[in-house]
Amino acid sequence: MDKRKLAVAYIFLVGFPLLTLVAILRAGTHLTAPMAVHGIWNVQADFSPWQGVPCGASLTPKEPPLLTIVQSGKDLTATLNDSEKAVLTGTIDGPILSITSSHGGKETSPAPKPDPGCPGPQSLRLQATVNQQGNQRSLTGTFQLEGCASCSPIAFSATRQMPEGRNIP
Repeated sequence: MDKRKLAVAYIFLVGFPLLTLVAILRAGTHLTAPMAVHGIWNVQADFSPWQGVPCGASLTPKEPPLLTIVQSGKDLTATLNDSEKAVLTGTIDGPILSITSSHGGKETSPAPKPDPGCPGPQSLRLQATVNQQGNQRSLTGTFQLEGCASCSPIAFSATRQMPEGRNIP
């Protein structure tokens, strides 16, 4: 093989892939990852206003509530006390979380039926803002039971449990 063919082969097999890689890396320099909110959160809230309402009584935790969030990019899945009735899906946009669980809605996965005494399908909605002080993050927001006129929104705050020996970004 002569030197010119070898140089052309080298350019095609090494040069172009390297130039493509550099172009891809430069194109991605403006991208930023969403804020990390995954983990187990200790929730401080007074759910007592929902205890007398059939729509909210089953969501009222009997112990201090835990909110578990699983995150994949900007998409979130959350559960309230590992309850099948309180599985929420949503997104994070900047410091704002918006996650909802539709009961009886048209979803791909089967949703639990509404409780007896509820007028129709309900949707538990969590709206929260992520606050950060140093390495510690907290949430402040509201739980709302949509489709239930007598259920007032419940304000909450939450702090993330830190695994021993680790700092979660």
